[in-house]
Amino acid sequence: MARFAMLAALVALALLLWLRLAQPAAPVPAPQRTARYNGTVLGDVRAQHEGSSFLFALDAGPTVLVSAAGVPPRIAQHLRLRGRLLPFDGPRNPLEPSLRAIQAERGITARIASAQILAHLPAASLRDPRVLGARLHAWAYAQLRAHLPPVDAALLAGELWGERSDLPPELRAEFQTTGTVHVLVTAGLHVGVMAALALALFGVLGLPRAWACALGALLVWSYVAFSGAHLPSVRAATMLSFVLAARAYGRSALSWNALAAAAIVVVVARPSSVSSASFALSFSCVGAIFALLPLLEPMLEHRLPRVPHRLREAFALTLATQLGTWPLSAAIFLQFSSYALLANLAVVPLVGTTMLLGGAQLLLSPLPLFAQLAANVNAWLLAWMLAAVHLLAMLPGARLPMTPAPAWCIAAYDLALLGGTWLWSRGTRSLALALLLCTSALVLAPPRTQNTTLRVTALDVGQGDGFVVQSPRGHVLLIDAGTPAMGRLVVLPFLLRHGIHAVDAIMSSHPHAGHAGGAIAVLQSLRVGALIDAGVSPPNATYEAVLAAAAAAHVPILHVRTGAIWRSDDGLSLRSLAPTRPWVAGTPRDMDENSLILRLRYGCFTMLFTGDAGDVQEARLLAAGAPLRAQVLKVGHHGSAYASSPAFLAAVQPRIAVISVGRYNRFGLPTARALAALRRAGARILRTDHDGAVSLAVSGRRDARTHRCAIGIGLGDRTVRPNA
Repeated sequence: MARFAMLAALVALALLLWLRLAQPAAPVPAPQRTARYNGTVLGDVRAQHEGSSFLFALDAGPTVLVSAAGVPPRIAQHLRLRGRLLPFDGPRNPLEPSLRAIQAERGITARIASAQILAHLPAASLRDPRVLGARLHAWAYAQLRAHLPPVDAALLAGELWGERSDLPPELRAEFQTTGTVHVLVTAGLHVGVMAALALALFGVLGLPRAWACALGALLVWSYVAFSGAHLPSVRAATMLSFVLAARAYGRSALSWNALAAAAIVVVVARPSSVSSASFALSFSCVGAIFALLPLLEPMLEHRLPRVPHRLREAFALTLATQLGTWPLSAAIFLQFSSYALLANLAVVPLVGTTMLLGGAQLLLSPLPLFAQLAANVNAWLLAWMLAAVHLLAMLPGARLPMTPAPAWCIAAYDLALLGGTWLWSRGTRSLALALLLCTSALVLAPPRTQNTTLRVTALDVGQGDGFVVQSPRGHVLLIDAGTPAMGRLVVLPFLLRHGIHAVDAIMSSHPHAGHAGGAIAVLQSLRVGALIDAGVSPPNATYEAVLAAAAAAHVPILHVRTGAIWRSDDGLSLRSLAPTRPWVAGTPRDMDENSLILRLRYGCFTMLFTGDAGDVQEARLLAAGAPLRAQVLKVGHHGSAYASSPAFLAAVQPRIAVISVGRYNRFGLPTARALAALRRAGARILRTDHDGAVSLAVSGRRDARTHRCAIGIGLGDRTVRPNA
């Protein structure tokens, strides 16, 4: 009877999994005009500059991510808002992951940009499970905040159902730095904790093993439903269901058969999830536990006989998961967390207890005295977790920027880890360690392909500029870097994915946030030779932060003057053409007009970078007889009406015009006037809003057939072919 009950429970769970995962993916919406939408706030409510962002369940529709003006709403509020429904992007820059796939993993199919909240509506029907979940989360969060400090409550909400929007950004960054951010994402750790707590409880109650496993599986799936039933937690629950089934029948719970069965179910139900980062991390983590735990546990028991069994087990689990997942984590998050093992040892063993006390606090909410008692005990443990994460994140070298290793390097490490455990168990320990060290070196310092051309990449940084110049011998110049957010999310990842850990110079055309702000992330993470600007315009708050980051990193700040030339040892030169004295003054656009203007030369190739300079500076350059001729023009001020005058374009004679501009920007850029002028000049127009990143590959030699300087062009995430 017990086994029949176990089988019935697993069949029910399999049906739930199939209904959850095998339903057709929601179609990617086409961009729509501004319209009105009704829906319920699900969570992840984050305050932003002049507004907020939050998850929003449209009535009888998909879940979307909303960016709205005004006061942030509360979880479970039913709203009517007006905005534009847009699809998420695929890769927009070279080697960039697909934002569309990442959000689909979270169950989010689209976004509503520039929304305005029009009205608060009566509560939505609870027939939609998303609305019911939001109401439960709102109630639970209110109970946690009633008895815990705000940061403790936010941390506990992250543990219990993945709601971490109220955690301060600097604290989220510390969890990322220490490799403990998985504590805040409902997935394998939390589902495993629930299974362990359930088995311990049913064991105390004296239930037969099969019944305990069946009820444990049902409790796990109930928790998954409460936490939002996102794909990572569903996948973890599937694996645990097979583990519990094996345990119910007296088989080894740490079984490769159980892991394989879970993988088959997930692959059949949602084939697209196989390529996701969370799929790889989930199965790497569990596989490492299965492979290493039988070796680590007796070793630790022999070495640390006086340490309690539970502590040894926690250490073995932490060590196994870290050994199994660090190469993937480094490739996905572009960092190596030096103290991840220590941080996880300090934090992970407490997750089960804090979750148990948090659950007790919710269950005891009708009895405030007992709920407060549970919260008081929990506050000590949460304080320890926060202090450990903060302390380790502040240590020198806590976060080392990483270039993602190729898949074959990670596969070689995984094979060495599996083979090494087999060799170690047979006494061949020196060979096992040698294999592991050699393949670890491949992951830490992956081989790089030799670049034989000059490459100039106009990154898609939204409404701003961000250009990366790479010379054949590895010299790197960064000409503007977008906003601070784009520097962190686009520019720095691009550099790391291309194996760039040192930048010769960051050249800031002018202090506007969309040009200079992204330099902060680069200055804080990579080696930078110099920060170069024109030294004209007074710094604003963003540029003050850039200067502070340069000072903290001991990067010299240089003010370039007209006529100055920067040269590399492989034939690249960059000449400053402006701003010219006397500085432009008395116009509405003084800061723009005093932009640093640079002319790049490499062999027969020339490119003109104009920052946000407009017709005033263009007229000055023409009057001074500056050398403006260039095959490629970085169009001034994102294609505005007061730049790219006919006389200026006649002097430049560009073959290619690159416009760095944000999609759906509120300024209406690029203007029809600028586009028409560029077409009349005979230039091929490339735009980051339409094309994504624009990559140019140049050998510096003329094509033998056309006798023109050969330029290879790549758009979006496509690799540029030299001399195409």
